[in-house]
Amino acid sequence: MMKYGTLVYINIDGRVLMMRKATRRDDPNSGYYTLPGGKLGSNERKTPEGRLAGAVRETEEETGLRIISPIARGVILFNNKGRIFDNWPNPEDFLVYIFATGSYTGELRGSEEGTPVWIDEKEIPLLPKNSGDAKVYEWLKNPRSFQGVIKHKGKALDEFGTFVEYL
Repeated sequence: MMKYGTLVYINIDGRVLMMRKATRRDDPNSGYYTLPGGKLGSNERKTPEGRLAGAVRETEEETGLRIISPIARGVILFNNKGRIFDNWPNPEDFLVYIFATGSYTGELRGSEEGTPVWIDEKEIPLLPKNSGDAKVYEWLKNPRSFQGVIKHKGKALDEFGTFVEYL
C-alpha cells in the first residue's frame, strides 16, 4: 500500500535546517540526518490533510518553526519494493511532496523525532543519511521543480531505477 508524506527544505543564507533523527525502531531514517517532514494524514482528528497543511504541521511539530510561504519543489516516489533497511522490517512505498522556503517564525526546539540543526549546505554530502537522500539534495540544487523516483536493490541505490525529470 502506498503511503504519502512531505519533506521541507528550509535554506537560509546557505544553511539548511535538518533533523538529526532519534534512534527508533520502524524508522528508515533512524540515526540519520534528513529534512523535516513526515506522513500525511497523521493528525489526531484522522481527517483528510492536504500536502501543504501536512508540511506545515510536520515542520512545526518536529522543529518548533512555522514555515512561511512554502513553494512546491518536487515529488519523489521512494520505491521500496525489494529494499532492505536495518530499522524498518516492512518497508512501504512513499510518495513524498517536497516544499521549500526561506522564511519561518517560532523558536527552534527538538521533539521525539530528533534534534533540528542548521547545517552548511556544503556539509550535507558528509552527513550520515540514507543513500537515496543524497539524490534528493542533489535534485534540490537545481532551481526547477522536479519529479523523481528513488529505487534500491537490497541496501544499494539502484542507479538505473533512480531518476529525475525537471519540469
